[in-house]
Amino acid sequence: MKQIGIPVCVLLLSATIMLLLPGASQAASCTVTARAVPFGNYNPFSINPLNRTARITAVCKGNGRLTVALSTGQSGSYNPRYMISAITSDQLDYNLYTTAARVIIFGDGAGGTQTVSKNFKNNTVRVNVYGQITVMQNIAPGIYSDNIVATVTF
Repeated sequence: MKQIGIPVCVLLLSATIMLLLPGASQAASCTVTARAVPFGNYNPFSINPLNRTARITAVCKGNGRLTVALSTGQSGSYNPRYMISAITSDQLDYNLYTTAARVIIFGDGAGGTQTVSKNFKNNTVRVNVYGQITVMQNIAPGIYSDNIVATVTF
């Protein structure tokens, strides 16, 4: 069986920060970074889905709770999301999940998706993003990409 190397990537394009005051006397602040999901090469003949993990990190000062939501990307839908080849316009289905079990779709809370929330108190908060490309998709070799916006509120 021949393996076709198809590099793919999902970009967590930006993190939008909205500041909510937890109390009148002290405002919380967080600096947020987001990494791309490193899918690497996809083998369309594999019987196993391609699973990868990325992370959104928030270094926070003060006390509060942050919530992370992810956009649909260029698909306009949470299920499935897809990446597009710039050369062939082929679509490669994938999704992003809230846990390693890859059951609950990471989104904005709409359409059966969920956000991820965590408390902070002058610490670093890490939110994992679990990506999966489903098996046996008939696509042309190439580079596939999508842009996901992570919105972090606190």
